[in-house]
Amino acid sequence: EPPKVTKAWSAAAKRIAQSRRDAPAYVEAAWYGTEAWWLRPAAYALAVSAGVTARLWTEPPKAASGSDAQAAEVSEERLSIKHVAAAKGALRRIELPFFATRAELQVRPESGIVMGGNFRAGALENLSNTIAVLEATISEELGFLVAVKLLRVEVEGPVASASTELSYEVFVMVPKVQTLDETSIAISLLSLAVCLACAAFLGASDMSQAAGAMLMPGSALPLAPLGGLLAVGQLARFLAARNLGAIWKPPIFLPSPQCGVLGGLSPETVAPSRTSAVAVALSGPLAMFAASSALMAFGTMVGSGNFIDLHSPLSAAWPLALLPTHCDALVWAGAQGFLMASMALLPHSPDGRVAVQSLLGRGAAFKIAEVFSYAYPILSLLSAYQNGAFWSFMPFWWAWLMINFASNEPPSPKEEVTEVPIGTSVVAYMSLIFAFLFAYPWPLHTLGSL
Repeated sequence: EPPKVTKAWSAAAKRIAQSRRDAPAYVEAAWYGTEAWWLRPAAYALAVSAGVTARLWTEPPKAASGSDAQAAEVSEERLSIKHVAAAKGALRRIELPFFATRAELQVRPESGIVMGGNFRAGALENLSNTIAVLEATISEELGFLVAVKLLRVEVEGPVASASTELSYEVFVMVPKVQTLDETSIAISLLSLAVCLACAAFLGASDMSQAAGAMLMPGSALPLAPLGGLLAVGQLARFLAARNLGAIWKPPIFLPSPQCGVLGGLSPETVAPSRTSAVAVALSGPLAMFAASSALMAFGTMVGSGNFIDLHSPLSAAWPLALLPTHCDALVWAGAQGFLMASMALLPHSPDGRVAVQSLLGRGAAFKIAEVFSYAYPILSLLSAYQNGAFWSFMPFWWAWLMINFASNEPPSPKEEVTEVPIGTSVVAYMSLIFAFLFAYPWPLHTLGSL
């Protein structure tokens, strides 16, 4: 009975909010008491996120002590103009791996002190030791901990060419404490609950149907395979970040009135190098692509026995329009996984921008992202004028999500001295090209019939 199920999930959320030890038992009882299996994940995510959010809202903040207090104190320090001369003076010593000749305060895209100068012979061959020595020297001079990055000097204009000799500069910043906290977890769970609810009611919502929902009224998305794809992408990102020295943070999952869910945005963290940055950025989308391929292959050759009814023609992404109107659930889940992976690797999306930045540099990535952030919706308007109004909805919806939930610019890696291997570059370029072609807002499958 729906009222009974609602009371069970409400009781579970209440005990989570009260930090009761019997909360898991109430969650388990509510789970098995929900006969509609497709509703269980959405109800679970909503109950847990509501309970954790209520607990964070009502609990008083805990006083920091020991190393936590020191970390909080460090994070509150800010570099200002008064620190520029001191930082420069600290590195004007011949025995150091870097001799500073200029220094200036930088506010964007990251706040810190940029110093130019000369590296001692061999300093760039032992990067970890060079960074450690510079951090210790500057921290001792300023009286608080700092972090040092070795960034590539990007030359713009006609003097920039392939033959231009590479040079590097030292970037000094206050280290940010990168830890998992209950607030980010609660926000992630709440966004997941919103996405699952949007996906669960996609075929029954008049608002979604008016916005161009891909499902026919009465159909239901395969929530379990879609949730599995999201889990696979985040697990791959977690493993890549842990193995490469970055920190994984809970993502914000993105709802869509057309297809229920469009993937997730993971907060960017500082990677050790450009190679590790592009590897972490590609890990989630490529893992989701591989899992989606497996779902599509199984759904095509074996079949799941479950089918969904789609609108015809589909006006969101041209590969989806190739699917039959009476589509196997696993085939659809795989196709939607391709779409989620492709949207994540567009040049103005966070993962796509990190990949472009690692391959072409920070300046080029900024310009390309700016162009695509305007060109993508404009292309959709042209497509809507030619092919129907709903072709413009998803690009504009994605632009709105990027404006409100994505960071303005990804952080630079710890060092930009190490080159990205040729194999990694080829994979990255191919992934970016495929993502753009898949998410291109035009019915490309009809061009052959013109």
